[in-house]
Amino acid sequence: MSAYENFSDSKLSNEIEILKEKIEGAGETVFMRMLHELQVYQMELELQNRELREAQHELEETRDRYADLYDFAPLAYFTFDSHGSIQELNLAAANLLGKDRLVLLGTPFVSFVARHQRNDFLAYVRGCITGEAGKASVEFDLELPDGKFVKVETARVVKQILNGNTNACRMAFIEVTEHRIAELKLRLTSKVLENTQEGIMLTDAQQRIIAVNPAFLKTTGYDSDEIIGYTPSKLKSGHHDEEFYREMQASFKENDGWQGMIWNRRKNGEIYKERLNIKVIRKNDGEVDCYIGIFSDILSETAMKTKLKELDYYDKLTGLVNRSLLYDRLQQALVQSRRGGALMAVLFLDLDNFKDIRFKHGQGVADQVLKEVAERLTYCMREGDTLSRLEGDEFVAILRDIGDVAAAAQIAERMVQVLEKPLIIDDIELPVTINVGISVSPNDGEEVTVLLKNADTALYYAKGQGRNNYQYFAATMNNQSL
Repeated sequence: MSAYENFSDSKLSNEIEILKEKIEGAGETVFMRMLHELQVYQMELELQNRELREAQHELEETRDRYADLYDFAPLAYFTFDSHGSIQELNLAAANLLGKDRLVLLGTPFVSFVARHQRNDFLAYVRGCITGEAGKASVEFDLELPDGKFVKVETARVVKQILNGNTNACRMAFIEVTEHRIAELKLRLTSKVLENTQEGIMLTDAQQRIIAVNPAFLKTTGYDSDEIIGYTPSKLKSGHHDEEFYREMQASFKENDGWQGMIWNRRKNGEIYKERLNIKVIRKNDGEVDCYIGIFSDILSETAMKTKLKELDYYDKLTGLVNRSLLYDRLQQALVQSRRGGALMAVLFLDLDNFKDIRFKHGQGVADQVLKEVAERLTYCMREGDTLSRLEGDEFVAILRDIGDVAAAAQIAERMVQVLEKPLIIDDIELPVTINVGISVSPNDGEEVTVLLKNADTALYYAKGQGRNNYQYFAATMNNQSL
């Protein structure tokens, strides 16, 4: 109780009565003035007592509020001494470490820090106390009693006096493990959206566009600021009636989505057909949160399929027809030859000493040699003929409607001649020669496999004749090969 409160109202009244008795007979004016001053003094004391009681009450309420805010704060608060021992902590801090507060008091916090960071943590605590911490926020990895690892970040550091000891500081920790995982997922999702070939559009519950990916912009021709904030109706082509869109909206309600083909309009007015899949995303209470639309341009799909088909049928290095398409072309040529009664020829080619070039100069130079050879051989072909690379340094040529057998020899001779001039690859002069084996249909066969086998036999005969030449197939060649 304060000194003011000890001065009771009754005691003051008694004093006033005594004074009244003493001043009887004295000058009434002087003593009445004194009496008035005493009454004023009494009122001031009563007012001060009331203010003191109110201030004390407010102080207690503030202390209680602070205690509540500290104890029930969402952040984990720790107070450390200079050795990193826990002097105070709130409930969130105890929950973070998975132990009771009373058990944790006095415990070295460093025992929860990952081993490779313990020295850094102690240095950071001492730096916070001395004001030399440097960084206001630092991340640490904690190993909890159950073996779980979490990442935390110091959100704030306050130097404080603890029981008269200035060697203490308070830190607030935020667990950022889930936050980092969420950030990683967001970055990955962003990368996927940026690099996917499908156009993606995100709308809010009112079907206003709030986000699109680069593929969407590329397909529609719009910039993001020209489409965000609008509804997808901006892409309407006019090819669909209102019943079409009513059925789409009904499917949103009944099936949480819609998929199908739709005609839309690009910014330049061009109409295109797309394969569209829309998914409705709902909140926990069932209300619509947003819509995600994923679409692909049908023409782009067709072009992609054509490109993939080309990759299946053409050699990636030289761009020539590969083995798969060669057999198809050869079968077509045989059918045409039978119908028209014209001759056709198959030329089997390979290079001399190609393995030595690859061994001495590497695969890069060897690939350049194959590309240059392919270009020179293509120069020798007629319109309608086919040049193919089987594998390695093996090539096959299909000559349609050659008129006579000598025509095949003329083209083979031209192929030998165009490779007599050395190749220059990376300033290296490389002499390259070629051998050619020739089979003619129908004389040497009327089936794909037979013609190829006979041309291959003629090729090996050419090599046996001194290389850098060509030879026709004959039955005697086959017997010698066997």
